[in-house]
Amino acid sequence: METPATSPIRLTKTVKKGGCAAKIGAGTLADLLASLPRQSHPDLLVGNDLLDDAAVWRVSDEVAIIQTLDFFTPIVDDPADFGAVAAANALSDVFAMGGTPTTALTILAYPLGILPDAVLADLMRGATATINEAGALLVGGHSIEDDTLKLGFSVAGQVHPRRLWRNAGAREGDVLVLTKAVGTGTLAGALKNDEISAEAFAPAVASMRQVNRLDLAEDLHAAVHAATDVTGFGVLGHALNLARASGVTLRIDTGALPLLPGAEDTLRRGILTKAHTSNARYVQAHVGGRDGVDEVRWLAAVDPQTSGGLLLSVAREAAPDLLSAVADRFPAASVVGEVAPRDATPLALT
Repeated sequence: METPATSPIRLTKTVKKGGCAAKIGAGTLADLLASLPRQSHPDLLVGNDLLDDAAVWRVSDEVAIIQTLDFFTPIVDDPADFGAVAAANALSDVFAMGGTPTTALTILAYPLGILPDAVLADLMRGATATINEAGALLVGGHSIEDDTLKLGFSVAGQVHPRRLWRNAGAREGDVLVLTKAVGTGTLAGALKNDEISAEAFAPAVASMRQVNRLDLAEDLHAAVHAATDVTGFGVLGHALNLARASGVTLRIDTGALPLLPGAEDTLRRGILTKAHTSNARYVQAHVGGRDGVDEVRWLAAVDPQTSGGLLLSVAREAAPDLLSAVADRFPAASVVGEVAPRDATPLALT
């Protein structure tokens, strides 16, 4: 029998909220951003006007720099897993813009005297391996002492300006492809409250650790007309931003959303986070067809994801080839809807 002195540290037990579920609610954030002065420059290709995933600055006709950052509290118990998930989540913004990550800087708040030094070493080991897997280098960072562990990364990347993906650009007739299964929010809540085992949570950890690199051939890359990664605001929150930016209605088949193992059960049992409520509040006035959707499927659509998949608006004729191209790395990738002319609401559920 393990004694308290030899029991492994469970990082999720050290925080109140974990992962992207700890983000400021989408509605509150949008209101805050709306009050800030608009930033513009001829070489600022992407700012925060349309709530894109990263900023993009043109340095030449051939090269644009992608800049992003992300950090959060632990959503998994194992330090190496947490480092890997935090890195994969931050890198995802660069992939969501169609780019390639190059360098990363660490953002760390660490409770010295509460967590041992070995935890920090494992955090950075997991993070560095993931950053290197993505083709980038960890080149520095900044740390502070804090009561609560927080880890993230500022990531830079590159993209040709003509290969840039944005929230804006979805075209009528496109189909919507989601590359990862959803349910990390409810499953993480269940783990923290000891309502599922570490073994049951393992598929969610594996999904969150996976880097969102698609490695598409040039013709398939060009067939993606708009993209975003699905994180704390859930599928519907990020889809709403894409629909607004593109001036279209996204018809989302909630029954087609791929779910992580165990997520349907925990949602049906009502294991939710505060972000389920704030995400639902953010989208509810902009969604048609809500009354016809099963409650579990609705909750899955607003489940706050950490290091979730990419939501892509893809030319219909190219979608089968794209799904085939990513199937080995992303076996859960699925068509989850289509793009229609702007209707009464930006989102319509089926």
